[in-house]
Amino acid sequence: MVNESVPGNQSMGGNGFVRNPLDDPTLAIVAAVVCAANIGLLLILLFTYVASYRKLKSQFTLGLVIFATLLIVQNIMFMFFLLVRSGFHGPGMGFPVLSLSVVEFGALLVLLKTTWI
Repeated sequence: MVNESVPGNQSMGGNGFVRNPLDDPTLAIVAAVVCAANIGLLLILLFTYVASYRKLKSQFTLGLVIFATLLIVQNIMFMFFLLVRSGFHGPGMGFPVLSLSVVEFGALLVLLKTTWI
């Protein structure tokens, strides 16, 4: 008997193992696509912050430039791990990494909207 409370376990269906759709490892590939969209939003923010910094020479704006740059590096590394490292797209990892990427995308959209007000 299969213990369904353990992540990654599968239950027997009529013709073999049936995987929970949220455990689909291909969701990690979708997460990589969302991660690429995050990088695009961050680049827009970065160029906006650099333009502001050139005009204002504000420490706060410089902090935003550094913040956006570090998030771009983080997203590039995360996308690399999603596409190359098997542990990031194994059973049970697809939905968690996708949900993190989608939440970050939403947060970046809010930041972009408030930046352009």
